Formats: sequence, structure tokens, C-alpha cells
Amino acid sequence: MKKTILLLLFLFTYSNTIIAQNKFSETEKLTTLAKIYGFLKYYHPEVGKGKYEWDQEFIKHLPEIMKATDKESLSLIYINWINSLGEIENCKKCDSKENYFDKNFDLSWTQDSTFFTNELSSKLKYIEKNRNQGENFYVSIEPQGNIKVTNEPIYKNFEYPNEEYRLLGLFKYWNIIEYFYPYKYLTDQNWNSVLNEVIPKFRNSSNKSEYQYTIKELVAKLDDSHAFITFTNERQKHLPIKISHIENRTVVSGFFNDSLAKLNGLKLGDIILKINGVDITKEVEKKSKYVSGSNANFKTKKALSSILIGKENIVTLEIERDNQIKQIQVNRYNFKDFNYSYNPKIKSTSINKNIGYINMTGKFGVKEFDEIFEHFKSKKTIIVDLRGYPQLKYKMYTRYFNSKKRDFASKYTPNIHYPGNFYFHENLKTNNSKKAFKGKFIILVSEDCLSLSEFTIMAFQTADNVITIGNQTAGADGRNIKIDYLGGYKTYFTGIGISYPDGSESQRKGVKIDIEIKPTINGLRQGRDEVLEKAIEVANK
Repeated sequence: MKKTILLLLFLFTYSNTIIAQNKFSETEKLTTLAKIYGFLKYYHPEVGKGKYEWDQEFIKHLPEIMKATDKESLSLIYINWINSLGEIENCKKCDSKENYFDKNFDLSWTQDSTFFTNELSSKLKYIEKNRNQGENFYVSIEPQGNIKVTNEPIYKNFEYPNEEYRLLGLFKYWNIIEYFYPYKYLTDQNWNSVLNEVIPKFRNSSNKSEYQYTIKELVAKLDDSHAFITFTNERQKHLPIKISHIENRTVVSGFFNDSLAKLNGLKLGDIILKINGVDITKEVEKKSKYVSGSNANFKTKKALSSILIGKENIVTLEIERDNQIKQIQVNRYNFKDFNYSYNPKIKSTSINKNIGYINMTGKFGVKEFDEIFEHFKSKKTIIVDLRGYPQLKYKMYTRYFNSKKRDFASKYTPNIHYPGNFYFHENLKTNNSKKAFKGKFIILVSEDCLSLSEFTIMAFQTADNVITIGNQTAGADGRNIKIDYLGGYKTYFTGIGISYPDGSESQRKGVKIDIEIKPTINGLRQGRDEVLEKAIEVANK
């Protein structure tokens, strides 16, 4: 009798354990729906033709997914959904053994026996093997290689939609990143775990502000200096100063307008401690969660920028200058009021008989560049300043740097016919000329080097005799693209993968640097350019 009771207790406990194991949380069910929704959207040939109102398919199936109680009932819903979409023909093209960039590719979830029955996993595998090879109604590839999101419904007055549409917006965005973001494999947090983390936050967002901050947090997870989202066209007002994070302090490092900065009592090297009584350091810690940056320094720089802009015309700054704490009132302005020119005052100059200097943020014509290099041909060193944003003329410029063509970057772009994989392209090459400069090049870099600037630096780094001096760049290489987030919000991220020809990454890390030099607070106060000083020192050796 005792043995029978023990056996019954064991069976009861075992049965309850199995039932508990088969039950899923609401977040787990929604995670499977997010992935199935995106997979069918980009893989299923009939869905890819635009035959279905795909967002409405999501809305229709959401309630029954939430009612599913175990793996069998959940899988059956998906099986019936897939069966309703029509027959899939065998795909002969899909068997090709092409060499893809596959660091972002992961469809292992389709075979997860925790959530899916064998029948469902087999269907998903069949769709992968016979995936859409024609045009996709929802995404195309532009000539440059980045994706263009197409034919998405326009949702008006959706600033704070109800829960099902908050989830729909999340799932649409998550899948675009899942299949078409080239640097997904480099994010600090695994993109699958991001989905699990943010689903409850999107569901529980109780108002517009909370919802928008949740979207910002999602975008920040890309760890991409290109990535951000805008919710309004209303222009913010700016202080007339540039800010850098130097020696772990928030420091005035430049001016958008010298006269206005002086009028407001601001000087280079001023350390900003508080804005309107709020501690800057603590505010950066709060804001960092909501801004995307490829590396810690650029993330901090973006967080600082978001703190210092705003709608108010006047703010009170607490600053440290000459070991004294001061309170000053500073005006904010519309950026156009600065009349700020990105074209430098000095585009090129002779530093001495052996050293020439070119500021590549200037606008140059071919004839002008020819004249500069003709003038500098007797120099031993040319310092090339790329601490800013140059013209899109890197190919033209590189013939002055190279006596023969050289590979300077590898490129990979999204594959809409096998989403998650990326196409390799031929390595990008420089131009060349027999008249290329035969002396030494020194390239100056800084945190202000972003995107095209970093790309141009990589091209110039192929020169015969070159040294790169400065500090970590923004780490966002490749073309920046814009897509709409549900509700008409505009969001951005890097759309093309770029690396050095040997495969080493410039994304997140920034460009390769030979001699690292960081500006100092004292250097700023003395009006010194310490990076340029180091370049001149190296050139004179």
C-alpha cells in the first residue's frame, strides 16, 4: 500500500512537472509570434508577393496565440496559418552553395523543440529551403546595396497606439534588424534576448512618453553611432558650443559661433558640472540607456548632446574654470543662427619647409587639389586632417596617395533572397597615379570622425608611408539608412557592412590608430591642438 501511494505521488509530481514545462509565459509566446511573423514575411514566396495584408494577419492571429496552452496547441496555430498561405514550389536556385557573410545568420530557433513540434519545425525548414527568390513586396535593395523598406501601411495618429499595435511596431522593427542589419553580431546584447527583454516593456508602456522612451531604448541596443529615432519635426535649440568628454569631464572643446560663445561668457576648457541644477554626470548615466553609440566615448558624446539641447531659450550652467565654480546664464539658439560653416578657414598651408597641411573637411575641386600637391611636392611630410566630415570624393583623392591601386575595405550587403545572410563584394580599391606623393603622410583622427570620414581614412591608410595619429573615432562605418517606425517616426541605422580587407572591424572600434593622443583640458585652455602638435613632432623626426 505504501509503495502504491509513493508511486502515485511520483506520477502526480511528474505529470505536473511535464504540464508546467509545456506551459509558456505570454512573453515566450509573443517571442515565437515575432519570429514567425518576420520569417514568413521575408521567406514565404506567397507572402513576399504581397498577396496578404500582413499586418492584419498578425492582428488576426495574436488572440489565438495568446490563448495557446502548450507546444502542441501553439504549433497547430502556426501550422494552420502556414497552410492557409498556399503551396510552395520547389526552389532549384535555393540549393546554391554561395559563400555568404553569415555572422548575422541564425534560424536555429525554427528547430527549437521547446516551443515547436517536429511537424512545424519541418514546415519552417521547408520554407527556408524553398524561400522566396523573386521580388519581395516589403523590401528591396537599392543600387548602393542597402535595403529599402517598401509598401508598409501608413499609420496616422499612432503616437501611442494600443497594445497590439505597439507589439506590431516592435516586431516589424526587430525583424528588419534581425535580417538586414549588418552589424547585429557585434551588439553587446544578443538580439534574441533584446526581444525577450523589451516585449513586457512595450506591453506595459502606460503613456506616449513611456512608449517613446521604450522605443529609444530598443534603438540604443544596436550599439551603432548612426542609430537614432526622431518623434517630432520640432527643432531643438542649441548652445553655441561643442562638447567633448575629456578626462572624464564634460568640457567645452569648440564653438559653433565664437562671438555668441563669448557673448555668453563661455571659454574653451570650461568644465560643465550642472545644467539647470541637474548634475551632468548623473544625467549622462540616465540618458545613456536611450542613446546608441558604437563605443563608450561616442555614446557619452551623444548623451551629452541630448542633455544640452532643448526648447528653453535660456539655461543656467554651473561650470568650473580656473579652479572656481561659477553659475552663468547661457542662451540657446536655432542652429541656423550660428551661420556655422563646415568649410575650414584654412584648407591647406605650409607649416614649414618640410611639412604641408591639408584639412580634408574643406571643399576641393580637382584642379585645386592638383595645385596643392604640386605646391607640396618638395615636402617630406603632408599632414592630412580628417577630424570632421569630408566630401564624397575619396576615390579621386586616393590617386595622390598611392603609386598603385590597393584594396582598402571589404563590403557586404543584405541578401533579400536569403535574409540574414549578406553578399560579399569585391574589395574596394583606391585610385593610383605615377605622380603620387612620395613622402610621408600623417593622418589626424578624432571622435568627430564618423561614417564617410572613417571610410575615407581607411582609403588613405593604404598610402606607402602613412601614420595615423589621434583618438578613437565614432565606429560607424557604412552607409546610414532611414526607415519608418510604425506611427511615422523616422529611425536610422548603418545599412552596409564595411571592414578592413583583412577582416578586422572598423565598426564599433573605429579606424586603426598608430599613435594615440587625446586632447587635455589644459591644452584646450591654452588654445593648443595637441593632436596636430604630435603630428608635427613625428614629422620632424
